[in-house]
Amino acid sequence: MNRDDKRALALLEQFGYTATAFQTLAPGMRHWFDTNDDHDIGFVGFIDTGSAWVVAGEPVAARGDAIAVAERFVKHAHANRKRVAFFATEGALASSPRFRRVLIGEQPTWNPQDWSAVLSANRSMREQLRRARAKGVRTREIGVEEIDTEGANGKTSREMLNGIVRRWLATRPMTSMHFLVELEPFVHLESRRLFVAERNGVAIAFLSAAPVAARNGWLFEHLLRDPDAPNGSTELLVDCAMRTLSEQGVTWATLGLAPLAGEVSGWLRMTRIVARPFFNFRGLASFKGKLRPSNWEPIYLAYPRERSSVWAMRDGLRAFAGGSLLIFGARTVLRGPKPLLRALEYSLIPWTIALALWPAEPWFPKSHIKWAWVAFDVLLWSALYRLRKHWTQRVAIAIATMVSIDAVVTLVQAVTWNIARTRTLWEAAMVVVACSGPALAAAVLWGAVRRRASIS
Repeated sequence: MNRDDKRALALLEQFGYTATAFQTLAPGMRHWFDTNDDHDIGFVGFIDTGSAWVVAGEPVAARGDAIAVAERFVKHAHANRKRVAFFATEGALASSPRFRRVLIGEQPTWNPQDWSAVLSANRSMREQLRRARAKGVRTREIGVEEIDTEGANGKTSREMLNGIVRRWLATRPMTSMHFLVELEPFVHLESRRLFVAERNGVAIAFLSAAPVAARNGWLFEHLLRDPDAPNGSTELLVDCAMRTLSEQGVTWATLGLAPLAGEVSGWLRMTRIVARPFFNFRGLASFKGKLRPSNWEPIYLAYPRERSSVWAMRDGLRAFAGGSLLIFGARTVLRGPKPLLRALEYSLIPWTIALALWPAEPWFPKSHIKWAWVAFDVLLWSALYRLRKHWTQRVAIAIATMVSIDAVVTLVQAVTWNIARTRTLWEAAMVVVACSGPALAAAVLWGAVRRRASIS
């Protein structure tokens, strides 16, 4: 079950039918080959989460063999006491009584041969392209030989594209995800295609495409822009790629899964709403939809019939998180994402009002100390409000420093005054909240400072 990219590539060239097929070569993937008389029938690319093996899409095999390969893989996994989930399948496993499936989203597809007609019927898209060109944005495809060639600005294309990746990630509320969304545009570069958008000779956006050989198609796997790139830059890249593929006779292209798009189940629709501050599922689907795809293909999570869909979904999420969901959540919190900064700002309002109404005795040594804390919280709210309207690193560092001092002083007061006067569990809980609140806020603010610094 060792990884073997050479064997995998040979099978991908024959049977790479799904959009996720090439992603089986991503970092961290393991390979299981199904062989008969030393002949490879197919293979499965998967992530080991510890208790489960989460497969990238469907087995890479002849369409008629995919179900049999999947069933043998499940048998092998069970022998190793592992659960199995097939994430982002396109329906090939649905006809097997061995599997159940859950709709997790839809995948927009285009025929590049029809792109000119799509564009001629899409006035808003044409306007976006015009605006980007008017701002001096130009697009082109670059070859492997160009990646490490130094440009006029003294940087190689690799360095500029890595810079775009770093700055783009810094704008995301969540920490980096893995599995099918691993940002590794240079892995097996000889098999990929790279399109860049440039302004004044500097790369400001790029599109990395992975082959879907059995469909005469391409997956637009990574489509990233610099935070300062003019509007329309990504659309201009898609236009460049579609026109190039059309000229070369390609007949299928996709921007990949739009998660939670379509008629997903009720609890997934609720997830789509609740998760909005951290991941805009509707916004992603809307962006892909405005490019007028010719079709939306359903994408499923498939799993063995005897297993639970809840466990299968949890295993899939752990694959994306790169391990523990709690650790992933903690890393996201420590990035200081905008939703948490806004929550911190809003939570100060009821907290400050409660603090003002609360009796000084026995919580504070003196009444004027209580009012000093009230004044500090009002000042802090004002500073956070200003920061939300106009971010500057100097103000952010000053606020983070203030809150860090607040956390230390609060802890000192708790140790020297409050703990000795605590009589009930409720009072102890209040002391814990009063101490942990500033400490957590300081961690969030310093995370935001570090994240924003990486954008520049």
